Amino acid sequence: MTWATSTNEQPSGTSGAVRFVDGADRADLEAMATRAGLLLVPIEPPRPALRGRLALLIESAVEEQLERKGAPPPGVGASSDLDASLSDQLYRARLVGNSGLAISLYSLEGIANLAGAADAEDSAVLRWWLAATRERPVHLYLAAGDRGVGVYGEPVALASLLSDGAATVEPMSSPNAAPEVRQSSETMDLSEIPPAVAETASHIVVRDDCDPTPSPNPVTCEPANDAEALMQAMAAIFADEATPSESLPSVEAAESERVETALSFDSDAEAAAAPSMAPPAVEPFCSPPTPEVVEAVADPEPEPADTSLHAKTVPPSEAVTLDPPARKTHPPLAPNAASEWRRWVGELESTRGPKPLAVIERTFVSAYVPLSDALARGLAGEEAEPVASAWAKSFTKSYSEAFDALRVRGKRPTMVLDVPDLALRIGRLHGARSAQLVMVDGMRFDLGVRVNERLKSLLGQRAALTERLLLWSALPTTTAMQLELIGRGAQGLKEVTEQTDSEIPVARGRSAATLRRIRAGQREVLKLDLVESAMSVPGGPLAERLDDLADETAEALAAHLLRLPPRTLAVVFGDHGFTVDQVGGGTSAGHSGGASPEEVLVPAFAWLVGAVH
Repeated sequence: MTWATSTNEQPSGTSGAVRFVDGADRADLEAMATRAGLLLVPIEPPRPALRGRLALLIESAVEEQLERKGAPPPGVGASSDLDASLSDQLYRARLVGNSGLAISLYSLEGIANLAGAADAEDSAVLRWWLAATRERPVHLYLAAGDRGVGVYGEPVALASLLSDGAATVEPMSSPNAAPEVRQSSETMDLSEIPPAVAETASHIVVRDDCDPTPSPNPVTCEPANDAEALMQAMAAIFADEATPSESLPSVEAAESERVETALSFDSDAEAAAAPSMAPPAVEPFCSPPTPEVVEAVADPEPEPADTSLHAKTVPPSEAVTLDPPARKTHPPLAPNAASEWRRWVGELESTRGPKPLAVIERTFVSAYVPLSDALARGLAGEEAEPVASAWAKSFTKSYSEAFDALRVRGKRPTMVLDVPDLALRIGRLHGARSAQLVMVDGMRFDLGVRVNERLKSLLGQRAALTERLLLWSALPTTTAMQLELIGRGAQGLKEVTEQTDSEIPVARGRSAATLRRIRAGQREVLKLDLVESAMSVPGGPLAERLDDLADETAEALAAHLLRLPPRTLAVVFGDHGFTVDQVGGGTSAGHSGGASPEEVLVPAFAWLVGAVH
């Protein structure tokens, strides 16, 4: 670490340094940095509302200064982590004549807690930037009053704390720019169509009560018979007995694959063996018109002045009819559902005992969703129904009981209320000129996967899919609740009650296919009511209803997206999902407001429209 001993020392454009300065010297140092060819990035003292978002604050400030200097927009890969983002920013700074960065952070007091310490995530970001000054032309100017601010050290694996001290603890890698986004997008990667590969052997599931001694002939342990063990998992994750946030940083939820906690089994093996869920194949969406039945014969002896064809009544045996076109059908979400459903059953049965949130999300995407679709299409055996039902009931009970703890604690998954902040960050990283929030009312996860695959075909090369995210809805899972939290932000999660005063109207008929502008606090959201309107009445089998809804929704969204100005980022997301009941050969109207996985877990897709290479 390079510590400058004097503020009179000329800043260098080839190496970095860290300085603590007071108000009198800061102006002189900033002027010297500008003369030395550094890009000055002044950052006003952050407010407490930005606690835990120091990475986004610094990144946004640098982007603002680069934009003022006329630098090109960031590259597509700049959003992967802090290192890639800084490399991209330094490259663009050199393009506009600057040799490095001079980040002048006026104070950290606003984001420190009552004990005078930065939280775990901000601490990780500070450690990373301090280390970056040793390798990059980055100068960091901190307030002299921040010398006493507490900063947490690097986290270590839990197993190392149980050893006798002989084990060597390997340092963890640098944090991502947005760990919660990485976790969510990595989970959504499972919804991509998998490549054609040879079928692998079934993975081995190890329970905590199994004999840990390795065996030359591994045998899969039988899962526990407790159908509600998943409830204990999520309740334990949010329970007060869990590791305090002061000891483990909040980024552990996003790095659950690297940090083993007391709340999980050996989840790495399960994560590596998790099967991929395949979305429906893209099909054309132009349905041919239904032809009319025509019965016509030529007049055998037409009059000389009339040689046209005349329609007349003929016996049924002689009539020429055109068969009506066959109804357009769509394949299941997973192409090999008829042969893979047993593996999904095994994966759901193995989700017993406490698991990290990342494992629960992956199990939902890779096993529960395709198995439910296979059941709806009659491709899975009857024995799969009770397994899927038990997993859903356990999820419902666990999330209902854990939600109150989730509201008051900082540790939570990426939620629908985070969409405005996610849109801001994604837009900056991809050089978007403006951003829109497009909410599809009632778009649950499996429907969203269908919609997004159809959008890819309709948009073609005129838009690019930049991010895919898995979001959690707050309880109750209603439109009014999600819009209220979008308007109030994360702080509203602690204060909001289950009762909301506003009623959100739903458009019907042809108006349902038109996006309407509504207000969520100070934010503007475009709302599409196609799904909510269609699911307000009973209908046919669920798979057919979802396929038809996906076609209509994708066409409405594509028509809107293609009218947007170039480099507009449109974040298409669901606010909550729904469930239906079997009624005869069809399904009932949709229900929402509960804590089932279909109602809680929804997708979000960020599309960058126009001027895309």
